[in-house]
Amino acid sequence: MEFLASLILSLVLSSLLLSLPAQATTPSGTIRRTTKQQILASIPPGTQENTVPFLTSPSGKYTAYLLRRETAPDAGGFGNDFCYIQVQDTSAERSMWESECAPVSTANTCAVVFSDNGLEVFDGSNSVWATEDAQSADENFLETLELVDEGDMWIRDKQGELAWKASDDPRANQGCGLPGSPGLAPALPPFAVPIGGDDNLPFGQRSQGGQQQLPQPSTLSTRQGEPSGVSQTSGFGGGNPLVDNIPYDSGCSRGFQYWLGTAVALHLAHLACGIF
Repeated sequence: MEFLASLILSLVLSSLLLSLPAQATTPSGTIRRTTKQQILASIPPGTQENTVPFLTSPSGKYTAYLLRRETAPDAGGFGNDFCYIQVQDTSAERSMWESECAPVSTANTCAVVFSDNGLEVFDGSNSVWATEDAQSADENFLETLELVDEGDMWIRDKQGELAWKASDDPRANQGCGLPGSPGLAPALPPFAVPIGGDDNLPFGQRSQGGQQQLPQPSTLSTRQGEPSGVSQTSGFGGGNPLVDNIPYDSGCSRGFQYWLGTAVALHLAHLACGIF
């Protein structure tokens, strides 16, 4: 009986001793994945706590957050929220790296998940962003997420081989949810900038000394298509008259023909009176 009790105690102590090294191999600034989809942080809709830390570098200089931002009232878009990951210099409060601005429903919880795809941002149960090419060369299990003291974030497989790093996809200070940020309309629409400005003219053209004025409606007419040298007669509203004012091709005017015909008729009448 004593032998059986000693054997059980030895097995318990052995299991505890074997588990201690496994726990000690997870250094500071590292998350070890133990499930297929391991949730690192989540933010429900409509909460005031919209910045949640989930990983800190060994020195504490850098922290990785999950952020949720509403669309600003004047930013356009569809009124959805944006969830994304941000690595921040905690002392300077400066963004070092960010995932893309991922739109999420205002009714769903968003979460950052460590999965077979690396890091993913979820809108409810739908993945809206994931690390690109985060895979082992030998298709090994992605096991650890590290935030190093240089501000970079790494993913390693179970063999310790580097599968992804944030510095290969640099991005920061996007201002997700603000006017002009990714996924929203620009702060100023293209037509809000004068064409006649000093720069940004199309095809490298230079400014001609001010903005060109468009013609006013009252000056628009069909005079541009008329031959030069032809007199212009004003009609209704300043346009062309409602009569045909195009001259004859013969070169004679109607008045000259009228007086010539009248003179001939009077001369013939005078001759006729003299004869009779």
